[in-house]
Amino acid sequence: MKKRVLYISCLFLLLLTSCTSLNYVEKGHQKNIEKLQACAAYNSEPVNFEIKMMVDEEQAARIRAYFKEKADLDLEALAASQISTWEKALQLAVFVAKNIPHDNQREMLDDRSAIPLWEYSRRIPTGFNCRWHSILLSELMLAAGIKNRFITCHPEWEDDGDCHVVNIVWLPELNKWAMIDSDMVEFVTDADGTPLSLAEMREEVIAGHTLNINVLPGFEDYWVAQPSGISYMQAYWAKNLYWFSAHTTYGFNLEGTDRTLPDSYAALIPPGYDCSKNYRSGHATSNAQAFWDF
Repeated sequence: MKKRVLYISCLFLLLLTSCTSLNYVEKGHQKNIEKLQACAAYNSEPVNFEIKMMVDEEQAARIRAYFKEKADLDLEALAASQISTWEKALQLAVFVAKNIPHDNQREMLDDRSAIPLWEYSRRIPTGFNCRWHSILLSELMLAAGIKNRFITCHPEWEDDGDCHVVNIVWLPELNKWAMIDSDMVEFVTDADGTPLSLAEMREEVIAGHTLNINVLPGFEDYWVAQPSGISYMQAYWAKNLYWFSAHTTYGFNLEGTDRTLPDSYAALIPPGYDCSKNYRSGHATSNAQAFWDF
């Protein structure tokens, strides 16, 4: 009887927390816009880190072979196709989103690279969170020759643990970055339909503009595409564009105990902001160019 009462209490607390979470995001929308607008401008202070791509081509070949055999995903053919980099990224984001729903993972993995993540998703079909979504999508894009990073987007309030992780894709045709989110199946564009980067999204919010939220192809009936979903995403992004953190080296096997690349991070913060409570040991800077460009 005690176990049943405890279960019901925990379930009620979970539901209450979920409802509270939704409410606090939307209720805090205007306040979070004002927080961004109050930020001092980024600067060009010296930094002691460098963002590097360190792609293991043998691992890229293994990923291409595995996903062609196990998932009928031909990354080599995608890489060789004549469609734009953005169209390639969209195809891969749709692949991840359609095969893996959002959920909190049921177990942890020592190896959090593309193949173990895919095998986890086949074994436990309820899905996993935004970070694992972004790692999987990042490695698929790298294996297809698409330069990208995954970035953690943080709120200003240090006691708010609800951050969000997404990918940014380098579009050589446009000489710019673009954000893509397989977890919430969305991306953001300007009025002409050009996909925006996280930096550009932040500038749009600061300017008081409404973000043009788009859903991935095939997800037109998903909750994000509905008026309530679009409204929620406006508030969600206003909250989570305050500061950013990311690896400084990019390639395969970035996370987990089996990681193979250097354990190095950087954070981009507004001048004067202290992110130390929620940030792993690493570099913190207000030099946006150094953080985004490489």
